[in-house]
Amino acid sequence: MHRPFNLYKRSTTRPGKYIYYVQFYDDVGNRMTARSTGQTSKGAAEAWAIEQLRKGLISANKNITFSQYAQNWWIWEKCGYVKGKLARGSRISRGYVDAMRGYLDNHILPVFGHRKLQRISTRMIEQWVMDLREKPGKSGKALSHTTVNHCLRTLKIMLKEAKRLGYRHDNPAEAVQNLVETPAERGILRLDEVRDLFRDEDVEQIWGGDQRHYTINLLSASTGMRLGEVLALQVQYVFDDYVTVMWSYRPPYGFREPKRNSRRTIPIPTKTSACLHELISCSPFQESGDLVFFGQERDIPISQEKIGKALYKALERIGITPEERKTRNVSFHSWRHFYNRLMRGKIHDSKLQRLTGHRTQQMTEHYTHFNISDFQDVLRIQEEYFS
Repeated sequence: MHRPFNLYKRSTTRPGKYIYYVQFYDDVGNRMTARSTGQTSKGAAEAWAIEQLRKGLISANKNITFSQYAQNWWIWEKCGYVKGKLARGSRISRGYVDAMRGYLDNHILPVFGHRKLQRISTRMIEQWVMDLREKPGKSGKALSHTTVNHCLRTLKIMLKEAKRLGYRHDNPAEAVQNLVETPAERGILRLDEVRDLFRDEDVEQIWGGDQRHYTINLLSASTGMRLGEVLALQVQYVFDDYVTVMWSYRPPYGFREPKRNSRRTIPIPTKTSACLHELISCSPFQESGDLVFFGQERDIPISQEKIGKALYKALERIGITPEERKTRNVSFHSWRHFYNRLMRGKIHDSKLQRLTGHRTQQMTEHYTHFNISDFQDVLRIQEEYFS
């Protein structure tokens, strides 16, 4: 049987004296760099080499650079870590994987790519985190603490896996702490502003007569649905007094399960129901699987960019300037915060979590047995604010 190493001797400065050197073989059969055994007899040198292998101290992995280790990381169809997660039943989205690859390419590889994987230390990572705080992002401003923490999380996962698979005996990123995050608070429109946006008689003036954009925003404001969930809404899931969230749409990945698999049924007030059914009745696409908010193509929803522009234009028309909107941090996602504030304290938190699909609520078979009578309190609040 072929031995996993090759021994040879080198002469020393002392006449007739030799030291044995060893070359181990890597995973594909190539000889690795020679190293001294410190032994003067072949038997002792062979015993030394066998002991190194037994202890796991010799591996071809110890010579690879971080960029070699990271070659297939965070690539959907190639990353062994992602494949392992999916095979074991974990939920991991393609968007998440692509985002992690972005952090790797833009912020991690430029610093650690050329370094030996074995040589990356906690001190190096700590200094890298401090440097990232000063690094300008796409906007020209320094990276936010949230972005820096995302980068650190990406590296921590990779080095934890390197330890698990035997590339390293430790994870040097484990002891590096996250930065304190201070995210900007999401702006929420006042009730009088919401009513100005959704007056029936002002659709032409405020929304340019575009019933689709009016209904898209009304639906999210009165249900707390995420934008992707609104875009993915199909005709078959619109009922008289509720809608069912089954899918979410996110370009370029298309249709997928809602975030954290939060499929759910949500009551809708009379006004929202009337607008939805009017849109469907005027649509050229009325089959059960057709989109309520279709775009230029039947099976692709209207673009998020167009929705954002329509909302911002409507806000301007009720007196909220672009400068004020940015200062208040108002966006389409603000509707989700508005709905949460609207319902908070008026219904039990567990029921609100079921309606919004927040992470703390485990999705159960309850939604399979939805009964509108369970949500009369929700309907009363919706009718009060959206009548």
